Amino acid sequence: MTVRLGLLAILDQGPGYGYQLRSEFDRRTGSTWPLNVGQVYSTLDRLDRDGLVERDEPAPDDTSPEAEGAPAAEASAAGTTQPAGEQQRLWRITAAGRAEVARWLGTAVDTPDATRDELPLKFALAATLPGVDVATLVQTQRRASLAKLQRLTRTKHAGGDPGAPGEFAWRLVVDSMIFAAEAEVRWLDHVESSLRRASLTERQWAVEGVAPTTGVPRSPALTPDPAPTARGRS
Repeated sequence: MTVRLGLLAILDQGPGYGYQLRSEFDRRTGSTWPLNVGQVYSTLDRLDRDGLVERDEPAPDDTSPEAEGAPAAEASAAGTTQPAGEQQRLWRITAAGRAEVARWLGTAVDTPDATRDELPLKFALAATLPGVDVATLVQTQRRASLAKLQRLTRTKHAGGDPGAPGEFAWRLVVDSMIFAAEAEVRWLDHVESSLRRASLTERQWAVEGVAPTTGVPRSPALTPDPAPTARGRS
């Protein structure tokens, strides 16, 4: 979704060729989400089918680098091949596309629920299973999380000139990753303190026993009713 709407938002600033859009996307996201040329063209094709963009064939006197097929060699080097005509099409946004961009930029991002994240689910399960050394698991995960945080911090400090084109966008994305890593470490501290406060009986229990069966168990609806009891007999 980010690639689709990101390319659409760039086209909202003016028409462009596929390779130009790829370069603009990389520049405006700090190259933190690299795209290949084939991905850009396939996304543009879907936007075209949805009526959000339209494409123009190059004019006979168009001497722009893309219209003359300049990106073809780079696309081939990247392992993606596109028909020559595809690389020479000028893309422009439609009225429906502008409305879609306005809606996207004017609404909050629907972030996925944390319950689908492997990390909290893994610790929730581990904490309830008898015999699992959760304290050691916390230490193992904390070392990995701290290493990731340190790596991201070094990456940020090794960045280029803050005033260089694309540097501001790159730092925004890296800062987001740093804040997420810091939150992960804080959450692990919380898990550790929660483990110390909780007793084993509070958080661990055995799996409920299930009687073994052979074959496929019958549905209760198919189980015959017991024979009626005779009444009124002495």
